[in-house]
Amino acid sequence: MSDSAVYAVFEPTEAHLLSTLPQAKLLVDNPILASALANIFPYILFIDDFLEVVTWTNDNPYKNLLLVSAYSVLWLYWSKFRLWIIPILAVLAFLSLVWTTSSVIYDSKFNEKPTVDEVLRALHNITVRFELLLRPAKHLSLQKKNYVTMAVGALLITPLHLAVMKWILLPQTYVWWIGVFVLTYHSPFAYASRRLLWRSAYVRRCTYWLTGLKIRLDRGEVSTKRAHETISRAHTPNSADVQKSLDLVPIPNKAEMVNDFTITQKTILSSTQLRQSVRFDILENERRWIGLGWSKYLLPNERSCFCYEALMAPAPDPNASRHFRFPVFADDLYTYQWQWMDEEWHLDSDFDRGKDKEGWVYYDNNWDLPRYYDGFSRYTRARKWTRRAILLIDKRSEVNDA
Repeated sequence: MSDSAVYAVFEPTEAHLLSTLPQAKLLVDNPILASALANIFPYILFIDDFLEVVTWTNDNPYKNLLLVSAYSVLWLYWSKFRLWIIPILAVLAFLSLVWTTSSVIYDSKFNEKPTVDEVLRALHNITVRFELLLRPAKHLSLQKKNYVTMAVGALLITPLHLAVMKWILLPQTYVWWIGVFVLTYHSPFAYASRRLLWRSAYVRRCTYWLTGLKIRLDRGEVSTKRAHETISRAHTPNSADVQKSLDLVPIPNKAEMVNDFTITQKTILSSTQLRQSVRFDILENERRWIGLGWSKYLLPNERSCFCYEALMAPAPDPNASRHFRFPVFADDLYTYQWQWMDEEWHLDSDFDRGKDKEGWVYYDNNWDLPRYYDGFSRYTRARKWTRRAILLIDKRSEVNDA
């Protein structure tokens, strides 16, 4: 008799059929969970397929286009099709239900058992597509004033809506437009169209007035010309090659606060040259006095009438100082050259969100509780002046030892 071991081959259980990844140990140790996932897997696939079409994340976009076309034809020409298309739709729905029940569900439950990889991938896809579907409303921080603003905006546009419904669009066409908008919201061309429209300041302002949401009203600090062209410097072939290989290092969201200015962008020109785009932010502060009104006479223990926003250190008057004194760095290793990017100081519209013509933000007696409008409890106010400059840093060729 042979001493070799004999192994019997048995049909694997559902738990082992769901065992192809390291996460499968949880399913092997929990047969109830494995059986539940194996039974609901067909319905998970249905949900995944539905979200795939709604979010336009499928590999074949023609399915979405056919869906939009079928919806448009049925909705716009329902009065002509309703007499003979209802029986056809009923038969197609019945055949689709029978085919789905006899093929997809039966095969998933009895013939082809799902693996844990397939189940986890389907659940992951559902999670990602739900997040994509709810992304427009996920990051909105609505407050009570936003609801009030939306209600007022809805009342203001109601006459325009009634005029459109009465003289321009039929109710059927109006509802069709809404349906097409919902079905194509996540399509690539709709996304590109929204991005192009959002670049318009008028669209952003209308959205801000109707909703009261925190929306950036300008296009940001974008320079239209190279303001540092007047800076004299010599370029060697090696430095030009280095400049081509090195790219910009923009840090607008994580701006580095240095002394009295903010570094918004850094560019390495060569091994000995560094160019920095900086922004000076100066706050103009006033206090309300009885009999005097708004005045630049402030209390001795508080900020000065003009101060830098970062450190609250005293600053010159941007409107009166024609020769602004740039920061001086005592360093024997580097030389520093300054050049203005903006021709003059201007008010920052983001500071007051464009609600005050003169750019003021109003505070209480302790410079707290900012508001964008004046009131009886507002005793202090501030507005921000900003101006951009270029700082060119060169390494000295000769170093003077002490």
